[in-house]
Amino acid sequence: MLPMKTCCLYLLSIIIVSSATISCKKDEGTGPVTPVDQKPKVGTIWTYNYNWYNSLGGPTQSKVIYHKAVSEETLGGEKWLKIVDVETDTLVYYLNTKAEGLYQYTNNNAYLLCKYPAMVNDTYNTFNGGSAETFTVRKVNDTIITAIGNIASNYYEGVKNSEIIDLIWYNKNAWMVWKHLYIRVGVPPVTQYYLKSQMYIVNIVY
Repeated sequence: MLPMKTCCLYLLSIIIVSSATISCKKDEGTGPVTPVDQKPKVGTIWTYNYNWYNSLGGPTQSKVIYHKAVSEETLGGEKWLKIVDVETDTLVYYLNTKAEGLYQYTNNNAYLLCKYPAMVNDTYNTFNGGSAETFTVRKVNDTIITAIGNIASNYYEGVKNSEIIDLIWYNKNAWMVWKHLYIRVGVPPVTQYYLKSQMYIVNIVY
């Protein structure tokens, strides 16, 4: 649960999310489609619509971004896909899948990012975005609308210091389908907690 002092800001951020994603509501009249039944590999490119906000209630800024698996590297005795932002040529993730789901290599170790297969309310502790984070599976096999079809995805909420920080929708073939990031900025007692960015897949080329 969010602390009482953040409830108003959280509700406002939910309004922002709703207005920004109203065109992405579930379509009950169509069934899910499955992205190409293969695992991302070296050369795979993900295209996303990326929206971000510089301040709570600030204007939406948008652009198209490209993430590319540029190489396979051995870290900690295991092989990982190095995924970079094409425009800036900077590292986004080292990712790979194991029996328990999607893992990332960060902080000199392998950490579970998206548990799969999973059940609703499965909870696990991990390391993400530079610090410890607790993820809970909130939905399983949920149909969401994307530019490449209605994709069945699991939905995860990541919490740090009792605040929701990450919302992730994961598909075993496309990996990151949607991702929202919340942050808290400022110096106590004057701080702001708000939706920082949203990322929606519009294409994947294996």
